[in-house]
Formats: sequence, C-alpha cells, structure tokens
Amino acid sequence: MAGEINGPQAEKKALRSEILAKRRALTAAYRQKASTRIIDVFCALPDFKEPRKVMCYASMADEVQILPLVQKWLEAGVTVTMPRVIRKGEMEAVTVPSLDALVEGEYGILTPDPAKCQVVAPEELDLIIVPGVAFDTRGERLGMGAGFYDAYMAKAIKAKRIALAYSCQLVSSVPMEEHDALVHKIITEQGIYNCLLG
Repeated sequence: MAGEINGPQAEKKALRSEILAKRRALTAAYRQKASTRIIDVFCALPDFKEPRKVMCYASMADEVQILPLVQKWLEAGVTVTMPRVIRKGEMEAVTVPSLDALVEGEYGILTPDPAKCQVVAPEELDLIIVPGVAFDTRGERLGMGAGFYDAYMAKAIKAKRIALAYSCQLVSSVPMEEHDALVHKIITEQGIYNCLLG
C-alpha cells in the first residue's frame, strides 16, 4: 500500500501509542507521588549537585513533574535552560531566570519568555534532562518523533543525558535508527538504571 510505514518507523509508532496510553492511564495521585519520589532520588545524586549549566523542560500533565527540580536548581544558582523551537527539527537552549518567566508556547507547553531569556550554546551544557515516551535499560529512547532532541544532543558534546520517567515507560527494547541518541541514566519511582552508554 502506498505511503505505508514499515520497519523501525512502524515499530516506533506502535510502541509510542502503547506507552502513551499507559502513561495517561496513571492517576493524578500516582503521578504526584511518583514524581516526588523521582525528584527526591535524583536530588541526592552527584548528577544534581555537580552541573552548573543544565537543560530541562516544562512537563506536560502526564509526564514526571520536574518544575520542583527546576526551582531547586535556580535556588542553588545553577543556570537552567529550556528548549525553544527555532524551526522544524531544530531547537536552542534558552535561560530560565525564574519559573515566573515561563509563558505558554506552542502546543500549550510552557516555554521561557523571549524577553527574559538568553541563548546558551549546546557545548556549554553539563547536563540534559531528556524527555521521552519509552526507554530501555541500554539507554535507548523513544521520543515523540520530531527529532528535536536527537539533533540537539548530537551538538551538546559534554552533557550527561538523564531521563526521569515512570516505571511504565521502561520497556525491554526500543526500536532505534542511526540518528537516535541514547541516555546515560534513567531514574524511575522504582529505581536508578545506569545505562550501557554511561
């Protein structure tokens, strides 16, 4: 059939649908409790205390809620950045001076106010908190399919890449393509996974 998606793309699409459904099925109470646990575990690690320039994101409702982590970094004097879309498939890291500087951007996602932020070069970042739909313990990651993070992480050459995810997002294997970037570590409410990449 013309236009039919085969191979890794079809596998990714099927896995993305399956895991997003599982994540959306979590109750608000479970998400809150699990998010708090994940942030507490992460904040006890050197990975939280060592970096001086980090990139993270404003969570969507069904993702691990990481704005409390952002606040902790801001209070510690860490330079916090979030992504800003430049054009299709390309983004840049811009500073978040405070949580009050976040405004609603594309897709209803909070993003730094352009009037209050500055661009940070990818090679300056020490750590990236990487969003994703699914992960496996080798560090393989399935995102939303637009490729923004894979392209950006290829340029952030010294940044450690860590995922904060619910345990339902861990799978035995993620279909990968050559351009797909891996993560070094995954933290869920059930444990810490140091990946083969790390």
